[in-house]
Amino acid sequence: MIINAIQSSNILKYADLDLQDIPERGLIAVSGPNESGKSSIGETVCFALFGRTFSLGMDELSKVIRWGETHCSAQLEFTPRDGKRYRLERFLDDGGNHSARLTLAASAPNDEPIARGVEQVADKVYELIGYEYEEFVESFYLAQREITTPHPHSYAVKTMAGLVTLEYCDQACQEDKEETLNEVEQRQAEQITVQGQIEEIGINPHLMPSLDSEHAEISRHMDESNRLIEQLDDASIAYQDALPKREKALSAQGRAGFFRFIFLLLTLLTSGAWYVLARMPEHEYALQLSDFISNNVPNWQASMIPWLLYAAGGFALLFVIFWIRRASKHNSAKAYDETASVLATALDNLGSLPTVEIQDDSEEQETVSEVEPSESPSSEEPTESESESIVVDHAARERLSQRVSDWSAGIAEVRDGVGHEESQLRKGVEVDRRRLGQLDQAIAQEQERLDKVEQLQGIKVDLKQKIDDKERHMAICAVADELIQGTTREVSHQFNRKLRGLVSKTLPLFTENRYEHLQIDDDLSVRAFSSEKRDFMDLDEISSGTQRQIMLAVRLALSQELVDRAVQGSQFLFLDEPFAFFDEKRTRSSLTVLPTLSEELNQIWIVAQDFADDLKFDLHVHCDRESDSIPLKQA
Repeated sequence: MIINAIQSSNILKYADLDLQDIPERGLIAVSGPNESGKSSIGETVCFALFGRTFSLGMDELSKVIRWGETHCSAQLEFTPRDGKRYRLERFLDDGGNHSARLTLAASAPNDEPIARGVEQVADKVYELIGYEYEEFVESFYLAQREITTPHPHSYAVKTMAGLVTLEYCDQACQEDKEETLNEVEQRQAEQITVQGQIEEIGINPHLMPSLDSEHAEISRHMDESNRLIEQLDDASIAYQDALPKREKALSAQGRAGFFRFIFLLLTLLTSGAWYVLARMPEHEYALQLSDFISNNVPNWQASMIPWLLYAAGGFALLFVIFWIRRASKHNSAKAYDETASVLATALDNLGSLPTVEIQDDSEEQETVSEVEPSESPSSEEPTESESESIVVDHAARERLSQRVSDWSAGIAEVRDGVGHEESQLRKGVEVDRRRLGQLDQAIAQEQERLDKVEQLQGIKVDLKQKIDDKERHMAICAVADELIQGTTREVSHQFNRKLRGLVSKTLPLFTENRYEHLQIDDDLSVRAFSSEKRDFMDLDEISSGTQRQIMLAVRLALSQELVDRAVQGSQFLFLDEPFAFFDEKRTRSSLTVLPTLSEELNQIWIVAQDFADDLKFDLHVHCDRESDSIPLKQA
């Protein structure tokens, strides 16, 4: 940027400062004795551009207001790299009220400003000129101070070298690494906590399979017992129903057999009598039989002999009828044998019912205590007397089964025997039911513990995944850090090499070719190559005047680098007392060299107490110790 005009009111020494139509190119001299306000011009430019000065900190900015006044203002017209002319106005009062306004120089007072407000104006000015205060005071603005080696880690030098972005990246990378490391440590601590919780639960891997196995076995035993109870009950009822019916059938069978025998005898007797009387009437037996029938059967006649044959047929028919009836009743009684067989089989099947070993009460209580220490034993557990009452009399069962098989067991005996067996089975079922209740409770509690462990294991897996992700991220950050560090070294090296190249162009001109080369290390320490000694020399080995010439060459090189990197256009320099302790010859040589150093550093302000009368400047501003205002005065 190029300064076109400066106006101020009540800033530092000057009640009124008015410099108009400042040349855009050439040397601008500012001279005057001590305390005449030479440096105030540079401070006014600095305050107008950035709202601060080199000599005053931000907490004492109100000291920029002229002594005895309550407010101050500054107006700077400048032309940045876009070629347009802007007007920057700034106001400050002793109450700390600070305002700024940026407009085009050709705009009317009532036109809308480009930016208004301190922060908005600062952002817009940076956009226009390409640098901020820190870079400005390390390059284009040499305040009244000792010219020293630039600090390699200053923000301005890093900006000139292009390291600020890399530094931001590196800082972000370091913060990311630190944050990631903290997260990893936090996740690892959480892992330890979760593992402690898992160990505190203390899962026995064999417990749940054992509980499930016992539960399944007892369930099968209870189902089988219920099936046998139902089978016994049905078979017993069927036996008790069948027993009187079978006895009745057997009784009918006996009667039918008796009548069958009687009618068989009658058939044989009547048929024999007919045969003897009809076929052998003269036989002794026939005569005896005829006399017997005549004496016992009234009105018996020989003509009635055929009736004996008819009677034999009738008796034969009755014999067949009762023979059939006996067979029928025999079959009916035989049909009930299956009922007895079913009951006998049901009784015999009781022996095949497996014996279930119920877990010992103390062992069970230990398991429950592991699951839920505060829970007391279930009130539904079978007592010792109930467990001991389940006693099976196998001999009595076998006797009953045998008597049922041969139908010798009566209804009362079957009812009582089967009732006793069913009672025993139901007691076993009740024991099984209570044990299943205990197992269900234990399984539910153990499952709850297993679910909690599974949940904790899931949390561990999730934490492990997060740790792995973060460790991979840290590895990426480490690679990125190495790349950033390598790039920083390379950029710094390139910057130093370019800086050496720029200094090598200006240094011979300042030192009359006595020093042509500088050695600038990565830490920006400077050594000069002496043509006379043919070796690099530390600055301590060189005269103070030559040191200042060398440092001035370094500063101008930094300014040129900032122009190339950020400004990319014409730029002014403000050098406050750059030739202090220079002899007249060095001063003349430097003033001759300065305008030729760069095509971009066109407008160069030089502040000194006085200049030789024969030196010519494009503008010469004279400062007077007794005056509090400066109008433009051409040399």
